This record gives sequence, C-alpha cells and structure tokens, in this order.
Amino acid sequence: MKKNYRWGIMGAGKIADKFCTALMATEGAEVYAVASRDMGKAKDYAVRYNAVATYNNYEDLIKDQNVDIIYIATPHSFHHEQTLLCLQHNKPVLCEKPMSLSTKQTTEMIAAAAEKKLFLMEGMWTACMPFMEKILSLIKEDAIGQPQYIHADFGFTAPFDPAGRLFKKALGGGSVLDVGIYPIFLATIIFGKPSLIQSVSKLTTTGVDEYANMVLQYPGGQTAHLLSSISFNTALEAEIIGTKGRIKIDNPCFKATDFTLILNDSTSEHFSMPHQSNGFEHQIKEVMHCLDNGLLQSSKVPHQLTITVSKIMEEVLKQAGVVY
Repeated sequence: MKKNYRWGIMGAGKIADKFCTALMATEGAEVYAVASRDMGKAKDYAVRYNAVATYNNYEDLIKDQNVDIIYIATPHSFHHEQTLLCLQHNKPVLCEKPMSLSTKQTTEMIAAAAEKKLFLMEGMWTACMPFMEKILSLIKEDAIGQPQYIHADFGFTAPFDPAGRLFKKALGGGSVLDVGIYPIFLATIIFGKPSLIQSVSKLTTTGVDEYANMVLQYPGGQTAHLLSSISFNTALEAEIIGTKGRIKIDNPCFKATDFTLILNDSTSEHFSMPHQSNGFEHQIKEVMHCLDNGLLQSSKVPHQLTITVSKIMEEVLKQAGVVY
C-alpha cells in the first residue's frame, strides 16, 4: 500500500463527519483538505481531523496538487457536476451515493472517468462491509440453495422541512435516492437486473417521494419486496430466502454487524462481524486497494452495478411521477 493517501473532503455535513472519523482510524489515510462553502465548518473539520488545508470553495480543493483522491459528500444534485470537475483535473473520486439524479448523469460520469483513465466509485459502503462479503460467499457456496425472495426496508421519520435536503426536489430529495438505494442495492447484488418493476409511492407537498413500496421480479422468477420511507420508521431488517434456507440480516441491515443463517431443518448459525470504526473504514480500504493496484473501478461496487441500481431507482420514481 502507498504509505499515505491524502484525502480531500468536498462538503462538511453529517455524512462527511462520519467519513472523516473512519479516515482517522484507517491506516494509510489522512484527512488532508476540507472544502465547504461555509468556511467555519471547514475550519472546524480541520481542527477535529487534523486537516492541513481548508477551502471555502470546491474548485480550490480540486486544484490542490497534494490531494490524492476526493470524497464528494455534498447533496445528490451536485454530484454530477462536481465529479466531472474533479475528473477534468485528474482527481480520482469516491462519490457518495447516489451517484447522481439520473442514469444519464451517472453514465456520463462513468464515461468521463474511463476516458481520463481515473478511478471512480459510488459510495455504497454496504458493499464493502465484511457481513456482505460473507453473505455473498454463503450464497455462492449454496448454503441457502437458490435465492428466491428478498425483502428489505429502510425507513425513518424525518421532520418535514420544505427547504431541507430530504424534502427539496432541487437537492434530490425523497426516500428512494436517500435510503431506498440500500434495499435496491441488496436485491441487485443478489438477483441482478429485474424484468418487472412495480411501485406504489406517496409524494410530499414538495413533489418528492415520501415512501416507495416496490416489488421487483427477475427473469428466473425470483422476487424482491422493498420499502423506503422518510415519513415513518421501519424495522431496518432484510431477509434473503432460498430453497434450502434463509439469511436474516439484523438491524441496521445497511451497516450490519450481525446476521443469522437459518436452514430448512431449523438449524442455525449466527455471525457477528463488528466494525473497527463506524463502518466507513471498509469502503476507504477498498478505495485505497483499488488505487494501489491501478484499478479504475471496484469489483465490490462495479460501474455496471451502479448503473443498474440507477435505472431501477429511475423507474420507481417515474412510476411515482417524480422526474429530476
């Protein structure tokens, strides 16, 4: 591994705070520079995470020659423009999920990275966690037979704020893009591309989806029942059911440490895989592994997976009457 990767952090909100906490706990990584339109926030991050440089605009961060890779932690609606700007200045990018507001934008971002021969990855941290790697291994080993059905949910109660990120359409608000992406990712990594998508949603007065109740069917007849919400709490659990048994992922299923393998004969095995930090460290290590080996994309979050998930979200939103 390269002795040290100097990360540039674009945005200084809650998600960047969690990411920087994990960076501090990850060997070979440092919070080198932070950019925020609020200089006070940038300076606060610099103090807490020992950053060398702070910027009150994103362009100066991108032009900093000492920055090895940029983590984009701004609202969804800015990801497309900011990623393209990073790539134009030859900076590899880890872009927080969702990659963008549309499949068209996501495809453009991936194409730009390929043209520049630069690393680009969507920040789907779940894909990099040990529990997910173990579950995929168990399925490959035929532990539950052929997977047939998945149900997964991610819902929480957010105070209604028409100007806030979750409810403002101009910022890419709504449940699907913010949290629905997690159950959709799980179904996609197991079953692939669906042949049928049916969804029922409720919209807020600001025109974004308050919840989405999704049923997906796949070419082999498998089905997934997925739910996302920003107006009510859900169990935050998931289950993958196969012909020989099932895997139950405990709360919180999007960053789980525990899951149980339950076979049809009622025998079971519990797995526990605690995070060393807050879970973001696995994603950070995966990015640095890719950079070490000159990879342009991660095998855990390949570009095709990002595109497939984007297409599913776009169809669900289209059925709800939401177009960004």
